[in-house]
Amino acid sequence: SVTILGIALLAFVGWFWATGAFENALVIAIAVIVIACPCALGLATPVATLVGLGVAAKRGVLFKEASLIESMAKANVLLLDKTGTITEGKPTVKEAWIDKECDKGALISLLQSSSHPVSQGVLAYMYDNEKELKAQSLNAIRVVEAKGVSAQTQDGSMLLGGSARLLEENGVSVQMPNGTHYLMAQNGKVVARFVLEDRPKPNAKAILSRLQASGIRTVMLTGDNEIAAKKIATSVGIDEVHHSLYPQDKAAMVDKFHDEGLHVVMVGDGINDTLALSRSDVAIAMGSGADIAVTASDVVLLGGTLESLEEAFKISKRTYRTIVQNISFSLLYNTITIPLAVAGYVIPLIAALSMSLSSLVVVGNAMRIRGMFGGKDER
Repeated sequence: SVTILGIALLAFVGWFWATGAFENALVIAIAVIVIACPCALGLATPVATLVGLGVAAKRGVLFKEASLIESMAKANVLLLDKTGTITEGKPTVKEAWIDKECDKGALISLLQSSSHPVSQGVLAYMYDNEKELKAQSLNAIRVVEAKGVSAQTQDGSMLLGGSARLLEENGVSVQMPNGTHYLMAQNGKVVARFVLEDRPKPNAKAILSRLQASGIRTVMLTGDNEIAAKKIATSVGIDEVHHSLYPQDKAAMVDKFHDEGLHVVMVGDGINDTLALSRSDVAIAMGSGADIAVTASDVVLLGGTLESLEEAFKISKRTYRTIVQNISFSLLYNTITIPLAVAGYVIPLIAALSMSLSSLVVVGNAMRIRGMFGGKDER
């Protein structure tokens, strides 16, 4: 580096002026350059980062940029979407009521128009429990973000399918079901009601408990209603819950935590999470989630599990700690050896051996990351 070359030049000039011995001054200048270059300080960060990225990739965690390792290690707030992140993302119908006036063909078409897990859960229920279902051709289909779908039948009937909020905003009187739900209204009247249940992912409570114990504040953000959100949050040990959120509300929550001076990691898997993901310090997407969420993310969990999320935190923190260790060692090495070389106590041969040893120490310490995580592919 320029600094080392400058120190070597000053050492040469100083020794030549003091002794008049050109050869001796040149040897000392060479010793200064050799003892510090290639500098262990220059290897400290990239070597550890590369090892950390490799270990993460083998365990199904893909960091899109090397700098994200350090960003994730510094995180103190973890924001989690509910459906598909904390839960399995496969809601099943527990209660169903279908009025005799309900056009089941239109209902099937509404459900097919949405990729939301709740819609897909109701669709699966309909195919499992109803016979001779045939989708009906609909007009003016409009997907209302985070709420549902509106459409019109061939004979002009107005249809709404989705959350109670969607129906209420369109003037339909609704009795809010307890839990995650899907409602269908036809010409201003509720003609179908489904209550669904989604199970937390395996070991969710234990994993989130360990993350909380490590000092990470965990918060659930969901568009689902209060009853459904708190039920899941209680089952996995999350105390801080924000429910009934639209995509822009989730993004606003990220900004709120930033205003508090916190470093935010956001985990989500759907279109509704994309805006919040784009505003977080580290955006993590489940590999099984929507393509747009994966595109907007910084880290992808290929397995889509909370175990992978915990691994991502462990690897990033271990890697960052190794970087700090390497930098500390390198600074100590340079602080001791460069003055010795300038003072003429180190010949170029010893300088070369010392430089090589310092680099090996840095690389060896970085390789310890692999040993701590088994160094094998566990995908």
